[in-house]
Amino acid sequence: MFSTKIISAFTASRLFSTSVLLWLLTAPLDGQTAEVTVSARYKGNVTGAFENTTPQASFCSIWVGVCKDFQAFTVSLPLTYDKVSTHQAANPREQFYIKLPARRTVQVVHEKGIDTHQLVFEITHSSQKIQGDTNFSNTANPVFTAYPQGGCSYLRTYLTAHRAYYLWATRLPESPSPCYSSGQGGQPKEVYFTPVSDMGIGYRLTMPSALRMKQGLYRGSASFTVGPGGDFDLGDGVSNLNSPTLTINFELDVQHAFVLNFPAASDRAVLEPPGGWSRWLGGGTPPSRLERSLRLNLWSTGPFKVYKTCQYDQGTSCGIRNGAGHQVPVDVALTLPSSVQHANAPVQRLTIPTGRASALAFEMAMPVAGQSGQLHFDVVSQHVKSMLDYPGSVYQGDVTVLFDATL
Repeated sequence: MFSTKIISAFTASRLFSTSVLLWLLTAPLDGQTAEVTVSARYKGNVTGAFENTTPQASFCSIWVGVCKDFQAFTVSLPLTYDKVSTHQAANPREQFYIKLPARRTVQVVHEKGIDTHQLVFEITHSSQKIQGDTNFSNTANPVFTAYPQGGCSYLRTYLTAHRAYYLWATRLPESPSPCYSSGQGGQPKEVYFTPVSDMGIGYRLTMPSALRMKQGLYRGSASFTVGPGGDFDLGDGVSNLNSPTLTINFELDVQHAFVLNFPAASDRAVLEPPGGWSRWLGGGTPPSRLERSLRLNLWSTGPFKVYKTCQYDQGTSCGIRNGAGHQVPVDVALTLPSSVQHANAPVQRLTIPTGRASALAFEMAMPVAGQSGQLHFDVVSQHVKSMLDYPGSVYQGDVTVLFDATL
C-alpha cells in the first residue's frame, strides 16, 4: 500500500476596493483653460455601483432640499463672464441665454493602461449667479422669472440685493436646446449689463458596472468650447470670459473586495482512488485514477486571475515523484461559484495553467459572498498503472495555486 501526497500553498486572502474621485480645481486666469474634476468611488459593494465623491455645486448651499431630491450629481464650473442682455429681444441670443453641450461619451483608461471603459456624461441642470444692473430694479434681473424659454424648465429663483440665482432643468439632456429669459420686472428693450459667476451644473454620469472593471484608478477627460457658438454657448453680448475652453476630468477609483479561505490542513492533499484503497487491497482491479478535491470559500466583487507553479514541471501539469525518481503528472483544475465566469462560461473543473503569463482571467456576473468552490487534483489511469510498479512508494510534490486580484 502507498499514499500519494501533494503539498499545496495558496496566496493569502486580500481585500481590495475601488473608488471614483471628483474634485474642483481653482478657477483659471483669463485666457487659460478652465478645469474641473469629477470623481466616483467603488469600494466592493454588491451592486457594482459607484459612490459619487464630487463636491456639490455652490447652488446646493442655497437649495439644499432640491439637491437632495436630484437624481443627478452636481459640480461647480470655474467660468465667469459679463453679459449684456436686452429685455424680450426678438433674437433670443440677445436675452440672457445659455445652450448646454450635448451628451458625451468619454473613454477612461486604467492607470496602468491595461483596461478601458466608457462613460456617458450629460448635463441635467444649470445654475448661475447674475449680478443685477444697479440702474434698474431688482426684479428686472434677466433670470428673475419663473418662465425660462426654450430647452429649460424652471425649478428655482433666488433674488437678493441686486443679485439673482437661477436653477433650471434641462428638458432634453442628450441634445439640449437653447434656454433664454427676461426678468419679470423689466421693460421691453431695456439693456442690462450683468456680471455672471457661480456657474454650476447637475449631471448624470452613466458608468460601467465596477464588477467588470479591474482594480485601480481610471482617468479620462472631455473638453468643451465656451462662448458664442461654443459647446457652452452664452449668446451674444459676452465679454471678459475667463476661459474659452472647459476641460472636465473624470476619475474612477475601483477598490474590489477579494477574500479567499481554505479549511484547516488544506496545505496537504492526499490522493486516493474514488472510494478509497480498500477495494484494490481486497483483490479488486487497479484504481482508474487517484484524486482529491479541496473546498474553498470565495468573496469577490471584481475580476481576478489564477495560475499555478510547480516543484516539478511536467508539461501543462505538475509532477509528483517517488524516492526512486519516478514521476507522474497531476492535473490541477478549478471549480468556482456559478456567478464567476471564464470566457462568459461557468467554471467547472477548468484546468489551471502553469505560470503567470498563461493565467486564467475570471469575471463576476454577480458578486460572490462566501460561496464554495473546489480545487481538484487528479492522476489519470495510465499513470496510476505505472505507479503500481513501485509498491510502498510515497509520491510527493509541491503545487502553488495563486489567486491574483491585483490586476
